[in-house]
Amino acid sequence: MRYLLFWIFIYTLILAISQVLLKLGVNRLEGITIHNPREVLALIFTALKNPYILFGTLLLGSSFLLWLVILSWFKLSLVFPLTALTYVFVALFSYFLLGEKMLWQNYAGIVFLAAGVFFLLYK
Repeated sequence: MRYLLFWIFIYTLILAISQVLLKLGVNRLEGITIHNPREVLALIFTALKNPYILFGTLLLGSSFLLWLVILSWFKLSLVFPLTALTYVFVALFSYFLLGEKMLWQNYAGIVFLAAGVFFLLYK
C-alpha cells in the first residue's frame, strides 16, 4: 500500500505540474481562434516553439506512461479514485504559482476531496 501512495503521489504531481505549464504556455499565446485548417497548423507550430507548452506536453505524456505502469501493478477500482489528488494539486499550484484567487467553496472542495481519498484508503 505504501508504494501505491508513492506512485499515485508522483503521478498526480506530474499531471498537475503539466497542467500548470500548459496554462502558462497558453497565457503567452495571443489567444486561440481556429477558423480553418491552416490556423490549426499555425497553432501547432506556435505551440511547439513555446517552452511551457512543450515541457507541459512532455510531462503529460510521461504521466500517461506512468499511469500505464500503475495500472499494471494495482487495481483500477483503487487507483482511479486516488487520482482526485490531482485536483488538490492543481488548485494549490493555481493559487501559489498562477496567482488565481480561491473562494471558500474551493477550499471546501479540497477538504472534501482529501477526506474522500482518506476514506477510500481507510480500512
